[in-house]
Parts: sequence; C-alpha cells; structure tokens
Amino acid sequence: MIKNASGQSIGAELVSSVDGTAFAGVVTVYITGDNGVQAIGTVWAGLCTNEGNWWYSYSPSQAETNYDHIAFAFTGSGAIPAGVQVFTDV
Repeated sequence: MIKNASGQSIGAELVSSVDGTAFAGVVTVYITGDNGVQAIGTVWAGLCTNEGNWWYSYSPSQAETNYDHIAFAFTGSGAIPAGVQVFTDV
C-alpha cells in the first residue's frame, strides 16, 4: 500500500461463524495505524463492499493510509473476524 495516498483498496474473506460458509452480511472495518488506537473506518462509516464469493473490500481515505504499519480488522455479526496488516511504501 502506498503511504498517504487515496484511491487504494484492501480486502478480506469472511466466513460464517455458524457453519463456515461464505458470510453474506454487513461488514465493518476498524483501522489501527502505527500501533495506535483502533478506530472505525472513516469512509462510509467503515462499511465494506461485498464483492461476492466471501470477499469484502474497503477503500481507505488518504489519512487512513498515512502510517508505516496499518492493521485492518474486518468484522460482521455472525462472521469470523479477519485481520489484514500492511506496511506502506512511499
């Protein structure tokens, strides 16, 4: 991921905590930058886009990419949470 740049995307696969099938509910992303305080995503109140086949994507704001290390936590009621960590590059 490019540091301090808009127009990027990150995603994760989520599965149902009930039976392990593809999760098809509402997913929200929480972001932690440089080991700071975790906060809900600022774009669309952290709501992710269901791309189909288990995959959810989020397009972070420029400010949300202005870290050296970013942890994205994808959560949904009834889903097994998924975490994705990235290091940024300039």
